[in-house]
Amino acid sequence: MSQTDQTDIVEVHYEPDCPPEQIEHVLAALDRWSRRTGKHVTHQRVSDRHAYRTTVIVQPGESLTPNSTLRQFFHVPTRNVSKTGLGFVVPPIFMPKMLSDATPLIRGESAFKVGMKINVTLGPPTGMMPTLCGEIVRVRPVHLGFMEVGVRFLDRGLEGS
Repeated sequence: MSQTDQTDIVEVHYEPDCPPEQIEHVLAALDRWSRRTGKHVTHQRVSDRHAYRTTVIVQPGESLTPNSTLRQFFHVPTRNVSKTGLGFVVPPIFMPKMLSDATPLIRGESAFKVGMKINVTLGPPTGMMPTLCGEIVRVRPVHLGFMEVGVRFLDRGLEGS
């Protein structure tokens, strides 16, 4: 491959296009619903869930736009975590940190689909937190246009450590 064939990859970071209070409102509503219905539903979970309220960085395993030179990173608020997976909420719209014609707004429903492979960084990009590989196994609309996403970890990313 010659140097003229190489293209520069541009990293684009996307944040929820809503106030933090709205995210907290949605997470609180989900918690209330879980407490109310938890005793009435049979859960098929291998591992116990634990509350995990932070922001993680999710990168699609494949670009959302084929042949793109953009590498997209979505900063998403988490709901819970277990040994085998992670739950997070997705806002209706994501806004790029640097808005331009090349970095449009992205609808949450188009960014996260069942079966999609993703990489999840559990902390700031400059931190020492691991990046885990996962697959989206559940996407459901929940409240105020938000969606809840369930991820099953495929790989803990510990090889070579």
